[in-house]
Amino acid sequence: MPPDLIPFSGIPIWAIVCVLVAHFLGFFIRGAFGFGSNMPIILLTTWLLGPHHAVVLVVVTASASQFHLLPQGLKTADWPVTRPLLAGMVVGVSVGTWIFTKLEADWLTLLMGGLITGIVVMDRFRVLEHLTRVIDLRARVVSMTLALISGLVGTISGGGGLYFLIVYLKLACETVSGLRGTNLILSGLFILVRLVLLIWAGFVSWSVAMEAALLMPAVLLGTWLGTRCFHAIDSKRFFSALQFVLLAMAIALAVKGAFKLF
Repeated sequence: MPPDLIPFSGIPIWAIVCVLVAHFLGFFIRGAFGFGSNMPIILLTTWLLGPHHAVVLVVVTASASQFHLLPQGLKTADWPVTRPLLAGMVVGVSVGTWIFTKLEADWLTLLMGGLITGIVVMDRFRVLEHLTRVIDLRARVVSMTLALISGLVGTISGGGGLYFLIVYLKLACETVSGLRGTNLILSGLFILVRLVLLIWAGFVSWSVAMEAALLMPAVLLGTWLGTRCFHAIDSKRFFSALQFVLLAMAIALAVKGAFKLF
């Protein structure tokens, strides 16, 4: 059988198991909070699959999961908040996908590590929240700009783009369920547009599609359990611990890319 038709060709069994566990954990987070699944998956699987393979695979699996999550988002999203952000995000995703397809693996590894480090540090020190003292995040120009940056950075780094919007969404959305639903709609659009552009660029092969199919039981189980645990998780403590783990992994990834390049 041709290598491009064999799922996980040349990858050892233990690494495949790690990829499966990474997707389960990532989609548990998405099921619980409506976003945040891609970043931990990318940071774990890039070491095992390489940056391009890891990102394309998570885009395909995340796209499939949207069929389960999007109905929830459609029912509960805060649509007056959601609609103005969609255009900016589409532009950002389009430009980010073009950059992603042009970068070599080592440069992409370095850039992913650096961007994710920046995202986690900004989130940890609440940089955007401090900016609310001098910038009106509710202004249309500001929200559109944040949406564009979210799509651009999230596409290049493989995940984490919605961290640029979460402060705005917390201010703009009237309820917790509205915030979660809006996150689901925006992350769903983000993923689906990326999938279409990656297919068009020739990055989604039959082997990747089969790999995603093999991972779907873990993806769906993680999403279902996360949804069930939505009200039971102490989100503040959970994300505080997750930030430290993501920061360490992102710095390690950047160092790896820099070491190979320089």
